[in-house]
Amino acid sequence: MLSFLASVWHLLLLPSIWSGMSFLLTNTSSMFCLGFSSRSLMVTRHSHGLRSVLQKREFHSSGVSCFSQWGDIINEIEGLLDVVESRNASSSDPNCNSGWSTLNLNDLSIRETKPSPVEEKLIAGRRVYIKRDDLLRLHGSQISGNKARKLLAMNEVPYNEFPSCLVSYGGPQSNSMLALAALVNYKNRQASVENHKQNTQNENDDSNSTSSAGSSNEKGNGDKEDTVEKCDTSDQMLKRFVYYTKKLPRFLRTQPSGNLFRAKSLGMEIIELSQDEYASFFGGDYGGSPTAPVRLVPPIQGDSLWVPQGGAFGMASVGARVLAKELVDFWTKEAPDQPLSVCVPGGTCTMAVLLHHELQNLIAHHHETTDGVDLDIEVVVIPCVGDAGYAKRQMMALCAEIGASIGDIPTILQPTPDSGKKPSAYFPFGQPKKAILQTFETMKKDHDVLLDLIYGAPVWTIMLRHFDVDLSPDLRFDPNKPLAGREILYVHSGGQAGINSQLLRYRHKGLLSIHDVQLPGRNRQ
Repeated sequence: MLSFLASVWHLLLLPSIWSGMSFLLTNTSSMFCLGFSSRSLMVTRHSHGLRSVLQKREFHSSGVSCFSQWGDIINEIEGLLDVVESRNASSSDPNCNSGWSTLNLNDLSIRETKPSPVEEKLIAGRRVYIKRDDLLRLHGSQISGNKARKLLAMNEVPYNEFPSCLVSYGGPQSNSMLALAALVNYKNRQASVENHKQNTQNENDDSNSTSSAGSSNEKGNGDKEDTVEKCDTSDQMLKRFVYYTKKLPRFLRTQPSGNLFRAKSLGMEIIELSQDEYASFFGGDYGGSPTAPVRLVPPIQGDSLWVPQGGAFGMASVGARVLAKELVDFWTKEAPDQPLSVCVPGGTCTMAVLLHHELQNLIAHHHETTDGVDLDIEVVVIPCVGDAGYAKRQMMALCAEIGASIGDIPTILQPTPDSGKKPSAYFPFGQPKKAILQTFETMKKDHDVLLDLIYGAPVWTIMLRHFDVDLSPDLRFDPNKPLAGREILYVHSGGQAGINSQLLRYRHKGLLSIHDVQLPGRNRQ
């Protein structure tokens, strides 16, 4: 209890970013609500239980956490303190970003793209809308899916304003790694095309000048021949992409495959670190920071841009805003009087939290400017890395970075509908599991939906567990049952490029036969 009071005392001293945060401590007969508002702490006891409080939609929208014992709420508060301390350390240390560049997107012009299509499916007795972001392709780089949303703004940055070097880190088969490699490769191809145009123009100018001079000399005017200086840009420095990862397995180093092979082919420079070095720089398997590690030296001083793992940074909000508009436009025409849950896979949960805020802004504007039905659209994120606690910390950290209340985050879908009653867990990230493979095969065979095995199939395995859950009649939205009584839209984030290498891992685990996998360099018989 003393440690809990000490934690609360620390929270009282924090700035007003805590405004709107609420915590619930429940047991069978009563509920305690801890509400932080600026520098004041309010503790109330509700004898009517959780349901009566959640009936008030505005309470849920401010952020609610439920706990069954004191230890859990203490751990939650300590996690929140870690987020704030990390944010304060980044902002107070004048050298933490020394030598790193930033991008100003204020005047950036974003080309209009056609919205990704939405398909309607009947899955396990539920109507599900699937937004095919996997079909998105960014101009030039051809980046698709979730990364097409996150990197939309950077894709439009002109070559001469683009940083000389991008730096990031993560796993050796990361989708983000491949997307960043494709982005930098596109910028270098842009430069090559411009150089070719310039050289061609210079050659034409030379030819015209020589022709004019010859004509003048033939006329005997005695004028001196003009000299044309060619603009040689052939030695212009190429943009670079430097990627940090853990020591590669021997088989992957000697025979790169999947996303690693593609990224290296696109010019990525890879730097391998030991387990200890990686943990020291990047905080372990699931660590992350919006700013570069203090001890990490930028490859090009003053012109290297740090890209957090998975593209978890505020620049992704441009793509999230476009996605939010597409969703609002679609639902306004499709069924504006029906509540909708938008399901998003979560790694760093970047797109989930940014989409949540962009939807809130658009829906508020919709309410103010139209006389139609109020839209009820909620973002539901399904963690694929770590657990709900990790997802929450990641989203709160990003909220702090973009200046939003750290409690204003989307709903997190629990591993099972009864997760609050008994312990349950999400799938370990990237590990082959029979249940995931079964979902992958069922969705492909029965519904013609091709999912990747890292995000898509694990997400759907969890979602399907919630399909038969009913919503209590006195609730409009229950954060513990966010799919109950609502229409469902799944944002298909892509990732199909890595399916073959993922299936190889399932074969190594004995879950697939060799005939079920398309091996690199071989044609299926």
